[in-house]
Amino acid sequence: MSKLIKILLLVFAIITLFGILFFYQTLNPTLNQIQVNENNEEGIYISPDGEKSITVYFNGGLIFHNDVTYVGVLEDFNSGLRKNIFLVMPNVKEVRWINNGTIIVNGIEIAIDDTYDFRNE
Repeated sequence: MSKLIKILLLVFAIITLFGILFFYQTLNPTLNQIQVNENNEEGIYISPDGEKSITVYFNGGLIFHNDVTYVGVLEDFNSGLRKNIFLVMPNVKEVRWINNGTIIVNGIEIAIDDTYDFRNE
């Protein structure tokens, strides 16, 4: 095999590897990279002290938008901070504040300083 063919095969393998990594990142975003559509709001849950809220959004899926996921977005009214704190599927049956720092989503206890992503189980 000539050196040119070996170099072309190596370049092709490297391009293929980077392509796979790119598509993996595109199709499997981290929780904080997931964008929500404000029109897909499912419910708002206000904290006991009234200073924070959790808004649940229907996400329409992560892979080709054919599976169903729900994203919970924490908003702090004082600081304006918004961050995704949970991702569940296939539906949200329960969202309840235990106290000002903890919520329960579908029976799973989540501290608002932490996150929950069903894909990590």
